[in-house]
Amino acid sequence: AGPHPKALSGRVVSAIWWIFAVLLLACYFANFNSVLNSKSKHISITSFEELANQDVIDYGTVENGSTMLFFKNSNNPVYRRIHQHMERKKSYVSTMQEGVRLTQEGNFAFIGEAVSLDLAVARYCKLTRAKELISMRSYSIAAPLGSPLVKNLTIAILQLSESGELTHLREKWWASSCVGSDEAHTSEALNPHDLRGLFLLLGLGLGIGLLLALLELLSRARNRAKDGKKSCCSVLTSELNRRFGSGTEGTEQENSDKNKA
Repeated sequence: AGPHPKALSGRVVSAIWWIFAVLLLACYFANFNSVLNSKSKHISITSFEELANQDVIDYGTVENGSTMLFFKNSNNPVYRRIHQHMERKKSYVSTMQEGVRLTQEGNFAFIGEAVSLDLAVARYCKLTRAKELISMRSYSIAAPLGSPLVKNLTIAILQLSESGELTHLREKWWASSCVGSDEAHTSEALNPHDLRGLFLLLGLGLGIGLLLALLELLSRARNRAKDGKKSCCSVLTSELNRRFGSGTEGTEQENSDKNKA
């Protein structure tokens, strides 16, 4: 498309602008392609049914633990399939720490108690826990029948609860310190600071173009001053008025020059 700029400053500004536009589009399409590839490779598991219906991510639980016995004795077909998969793959772990380690290494999902998993997620920012819960259990403190410990333990637990000590302990050990980790993993959009190099290139190119334009204007004013035997400042002032002002003075001067000619 035309007309193309003939002055060096106009060519520099035009070239810098097109380089900026092409590089910006290249960054956009590269980021878009990476987002598509990451979404196609990433599998989000939100339920045990989705876990049982896929064969990409391996999963397991603590061997001979209460969680394994629950899946083994369950009549739910989904849970039975999960148990059969763990039996076939021998994907059991000896301890919960081993399951957390395998999960951190990737391509493994550890099945365990929600309270323990919440503690692991709070400590390790790379981990996340599915929201689905099954086989809710209540834990209590057992004591011999008629023991005075029952009353004392009940009173102590109530006092800790009413004083807020239990809430403090929960926030101390279970509260996650991974501030913004979820957003960092899920958001892959281009940020302004990622493109600061492109904008720096654009600003530098526009500055060079402006400097060249001023040098061209000074050179033209100097040549016109020599031809018309006038001062360079007056010619430069009239040139600036003609370019940025109303242009009346420049038009009158050109008309007078033509009449003299």
